[in-house]
Amino acid sequence: MSFQGKRKYRKTIVHFQSKFKPQEIWEFLVHPKHVVKFTKDPCYYCEISNDFVLEKKHFWTEVHTGKDCEGDIVKSVIIGLKQYQSFSTLRHQAGIKNKTILTLTENESGTLISEEQIFSPSFKSVSLLGLFAWLMLLTGMLTRFSFQPDDDLFWFERMEETVANTQLASSETSN
Repeated sequence: MSFQGKRKYRKTIVHFQSKFKPQEIWEFLVHPKHVVKFTKDPCYYCEISNDFVLEKKHFWTEVHTGKDCEGDIVKSVIIGLKQYQSFSTLRHQAGIKNKTILTLTENESGTLISEEQIFSPSFKSVSLLGLFAWLMLLTGMLTRFSFQPDDDLFWFERMEETVANTQLASSETSN
């Protein structure tokens, strides 16, 4: 397992080498029902409608409960999807637009997962805090404070454990 992350002015990029093939990790990587259970210190939970499907223009809602974001209701919309290859979402929170792009590249070790987070100002959900977030974005401080490679590594490791345990349980029930 390898992990690499870097922070740039208005985006962060993380690369994680999974030992699993894209079709084995896809559901765990992109479906919102799994996001919170892999998160180190979750400050939100996801509300997913009964008719939700992993398709373009479908969405889920994050309800934030953390001390810095309590009360934020964030809609995450799927804007791009190529099954087992890429997955993109768009969300607006506190005056910041956040586009997330996941790219999966199969290799002989499993799958290289690349996650790119791109931040820009947004007029949706703007408040006094949003103006402060804009200032942080313009100075490069937003990515400095939001980029937590240890938390990303924790998330990917929990995902890997879950995939392994799911495969083990599946193989035990088929025997």
